[in-house]
Amino acid sequence: MAELHRQLLLKGLDGVLAETETPADRRRAQWAHEILTTEHDAVNYLHSGFCQAALPHREPKNPTEPWVRRNGSYQLVIRPGILPLRDKVVEIGVPYGTKARLIMIYFQTEAVRQRSHIIDLGPTMACWLKKMGLGTSGGPRGTYAPVREQALRIARSEFTMRFERGAQEARLADQRIVDGMDLWKDDFNDRDDLFRTGGEWVRHIKLSDVFFDHLMEHSVPLSEEAIAKLKQSSLALDLYVWLTYRLHALKKEVTIPWHALAEHFGSESGHRQLAFRLKEVLRDVIAVYPEADVEPSGRGLLLRPSKPSVPVSSVVVHLPPRTTDA
Repeated sequence: MAELHRQLLLKGLDGVLAETETPADRRRAQWAHEILTTEHDAVNYLHSGFCQAALPHREPKNPTEPWVRRNGSYQLVIRPGILPLRDKVVEIGVPYGTKARLIMIYFQTEAVRQRSHIIDLGPTMACWLKKMGLGTSGGPRGTYAPVREQALRIARSEFTMRFERGAQEARLADQRIVDGMDLWKDDFNDRDDLFRTGGEWVRHIKLSDVFFDHLMEHSVPLSEEAIAKLKQSSLALDLYVWLTYRLHALKKEVTIPWHALAEHFGSESGHRQLAFRLKEVLRDVIAVYPEADVEPSGRGLLLRPSKPSVPVSSVVVHLPPRTTDA
């Protein structure tokens, strides 16, 4: 258990808050207190491939080029798609940022919970946004347009997850996650209008057969409460899902050097800046994942075997992949 949580057990929330000096420390104390004192049974799910390699934090300089991330022997490639409409073809770009991550988690969570390719988004877009814990404001600075854009980027992109272990070939190659998602219409004037307008709301979407079967074999359980508290930071979300994937499977402690972490999390400003940012968001992650035994050092992050962030009793038992009748 992390030191913050030990102090909460010894002194209580009021005692810890009395000793905190910054708003960030008070926020973490509140989060940790809620994690310790509230019973949370809801579990989210994410494919292990997206736990090992992250989406872009912000839109790449060239969003229509393939996005490649490596993590040791694992490689994630996202190839952005196009949208052919009437007399024009629109290049969509790779998904990025916190909203793309929340959409990916939502799609995959609902698929695992329901053991179904078909995902119910709710009767309206506002209902769907609320399910993801997002606001429901419109306008230039609202949530509708950016969520619609990231959903479209996810739907049109192709994903390759490659495991380079000896002669082993790619496990998932050039596959779309979503078979179809009609969250747009084709009578727009420019590219930005594509995301502002949108057509009639489509309540259900369908995950591709190949990705769904792969997800049912390789999903990682995540704390819904932790995701909700970290949803404002793409780096915090990435660190949480990566630690959730790595820590419970460790047999002994290991140090992951900063240059290797840069390959996974991405850093345009160098290893030192990444180290500073990771150390800061690590405090947020530990507040919602008290079992995580992680320590930053001069060389990198020291990881020790830890309990999972979600109790085993809360995890959905996966059925074998569906079979097609002959």
